[in-house]
Amino acid sequence: MPKRLFKIFIKSACITLGGLFLTGIASFYILIMSGWVRPTQDLWVTTAMTTLNHKWLATAFIKQDKIDEIMKRNEVDDSGYQTSTDLVEIPKQEDSSNEDIPLEDTYLAQGYKELEEGIYLKDVSGSTWKGKLMLISDPSRVTLAQTRYQYERGDLVKTMVATHEARAGINAGGFVDGPNYDSNGGTPAGLLIVDNQLIQSNGNMKHSVIGFNQDNVLVLGKMTKQEALDANLRDAVDFKPFLIVNGETTIKEGTGGWGIAPRTAIGQRPTGEVLFLCIDGRQPGYSIGVDLDVLQNTLLAEGCINAAMLDGGSSTVMYYDNDYVNKPSLGHERYINNAWIIK
Repeated sequence: MPKRLFKIFIKSACITLGGLFLTGIASFYILIMSGWVRPTQDLWVTTAMTTLNHKWLATAFIKQDKIDEIMKRNEVDDSGYQTSTDLVEIPKQEDSSNEDIPLEDTYLAQGYKELEEGIYLKDVSGSTWKGKLMLISDPSRVTLAQTRYQYERGDLVKTMVATHEARAGINAGGFVDGPNYDSNGGTPAGLLIVDNQLIQSNGNMKHSVIGFNQDNVLVLGKMTKQEALDANLRDAVDFKPFLIVNGETTIKEGTGGWGIAPRTAIGQRPTGEVLFLCIDGRQPGYSIGVDLDVLQNTLLAEGCINAAMLDGGSSTVMYYDNDYVNKPSLGHERYINNAWIIK
């Protein structure tokens, strides 16, 4: 290449790269720093501020009072909500067998694939995320399993499913984690009730209870351990926030304030069906994850009258018939404390 043409090429390349760099800076300022596009700024801040090591992505560019305002605006206030159990009417088996249209046909029409009798699965997705919805037609089959080594170490969901001779499972409540999200899952966080036994509670404080009562109704509410026992809960974990209570959504503005990540949630329809939702994340090119508004809106669209978020992140996993249904963000599942399983 002649010297003169080479110089022109280099000059053009530098101008192009410089233009792209300036465009990137301008776009970052407009979308993130200035707040001119509020949803984008909110998403950036809430995602950064809910990470362990990357809060600087927000604090380095945005003033603290603005960060506080954004976090407050997107925060979910689920206080004062309590499930009205009489809004859920679970048909008896003999009643459902007399339906003009078999329930399985209804589920298939809703996009589900039948895995086996009473368990259905379908894909859900958005422009940047992918997930799985599992529907269980009989809520009495959904129970809570805990690690075999409570207060020592956790178990894998696949192990809890196998131990209880169950068909499927998802991760459930939280647990005391390490400084780098690296604990062994041996200590549950907050209240835990398994098979009618109170395993743990934090004194008389109010817990964010997600559990099933003796009538197999999903119950959500802020309760002390005694209130949870008085509510006749057979299985329950402690996690927040609630997403839908008695058909009312809790996220009124913003995205939920937890940022983009893998997510797990549980819900129930007014006719009793239980839904497990797992959305994969932290896998660019496949699925980056979602904030809580997507969980809420997905389960609302599925007809849930009550729904709540469960533990997520690297804990998010759905397991069925000796195989993983979703794609855990670590490439494998981690040890956790408890799981919702399907007998």
